[in-house]
Amino acid sequence: MKPIENTLQGMGGQFDLLNTLYGGSSMTRMETEQEFDRLIIKLSAPGVEPEAFNVLIDGKKLVLYTLLQQKNALEGQSLAVPMFLRVLDIPEFVDAEHIEAVQDHGQVLINLPFKDGQHFQRRVEIKNLF
Repeated sequence: MKPIENTLQGMGGQFDLLNTLYGGSSMTRMETEQEFDRLIIKLSAPGVEPEAFNVLIDGKKLVLYTLLQQKNALEGQSLAVPMFLRVLDIPEFVDAEHIEAVQDHGQVLINLPFKDGQHFQRRVEIKNLF
């Protein structure tokens, strides 16, 4: 390969990476839903494969992140750039041992089942002090 071709190919990868870092990619969307027996967190980002998402349980924390992989085939090197990071507290009423993540139509669904299938919820009345 000629030096100019090598330079142009390397610059193309850098431009693509910089475009992504400086606003060229869509923001990751995170939605939370509550069902009778679990919480569901939905993650999606246009143009990002579900395989790029990572789910990590660290003690009582749920770590959700996405890495953009930039590979240089000529040099055999790769660069991982974080695109999305959220650290959430796992509520006491969630059974952390049974948290699961699945792919569904281009998004990642994280299921957080309630302990004993129950979740305590009640409305708290706001009192007027005056």
